Amino acid sequence: MMAPVYRLPIGVNCLSNNGKVYVLGPCGVVDFDCVSKIYRKGNVIVFLPYLTPYYSSIFTQAVLGVVLGYSVELILRGIGYKVYKFNEKLIFALGFSHSISIDIPAGVSVRFNKKTLSLTSANLGLLQNFTTSIRAYRFPDSYKGAGVVYVNEIVTCKEGKKN
Repeated sequence: MMAPVYRLPIGVNCLSNNGKVYVLGPCGVVDFDCVSKIYRKGNVIVFLPYLTPYYSSIFTQAVLGVVLGYSVELILRGIGYKVYKFNEKLIFALGFSHSISIDIPAGVSVRFNKKTLSLTSANLGLLQNFTTSIRAYRFPDSYKGAGVVYVNEIVTCKEGKKN
């Protein structure tokens, strides 16, 4: 059986220290917990003990993230829904009696208009958790389609009351 060998792209560095693996690249740094140690020669890396398929996919996501980056776009669909930034927090007006403030995690950059929100990060897991926490405050309504939706998401609306 051959050891799984990973080739790093140009400009990407990988380190392991105290049970953590750090992947550094032009778009940022991604770290994750792993018990394996890194042995490298040039741009070829071998993990010993071998990575499980779960950690192997996390490693490949980290390498793609630090090279290309990940981005998610959200749209606030509804009357009076808007977002603005104040002191490294996102403040949402989502039709409640109060506004909702969410801390922006380190490693996520945010660009927005009043109705659209673009999130970018090198860490895919962090980005998905952050977008899910935003959507949890106002999930798309099944009757009007209002709420926080992804850009290409199609919300199928139910038929309203019948006489």
